[in-house]
Amino acid sequence: MKSRVLAVVLGALSTLTTVSARADPLDLRLGSWEVTFTTIVSGSLVPEAQLQQMPPAQRERVEAMLKKQRADGPKTRTTRTCLTRDDLDRAFQKGDEDEEKDCRRTTRVATKSRQEIAMVCTGEHPRKTEWRMEATSRESAKGEGKVTSESGSVTMSFAARWVASACGKDD
Repeated sequence: MKSRVLAVVLGALSTLTTVSARADPLDLRLGSWEVTFTTIVSGSLVPEAQLQQMPPAQRERVEAMLKKQRADGPKTRTTRTCLTRDDLDRAFQKGDEDEEKDCRRTTRVATKSRQEIAMVCTGEHPRKTEWRMEATSRESAKGEGKVTSESGSVTMSFAARWVASACGKDD
């Protein structure tokens, strides 16, 4: 079982998108990109109140999985993704209304070479999110993100490199 917070982080970074506040998107080549990211999970990421609502067997499985995640330490993964103009133009735009209605986004920096965003969410799943991404050239980018909730955090750093103009079936 993946937590909602972890899914948000992985989804955001694995698509190699960046912040957009009606500013110019990052100046990156379109096409196939290879992204290597390292994720560090601290805490449980599942609020105690949510754990208490689970049947005992399910709670035990979830707690064992979370304990293993912490014990395993940082995870590094490399993936390929297809970066399109649409991805750059609509990056980090507000998503599902129910999920995002209690979130306030602040764009800190929005240039063609560097973009930063902060988001504070209240409500059922309160959390604080910070993203930074830099286009170190048109063919490489790096960045980091952190999502912090009342019960834990996920920190991710990543490096990406352009591979080809055309996207493959695995991108």
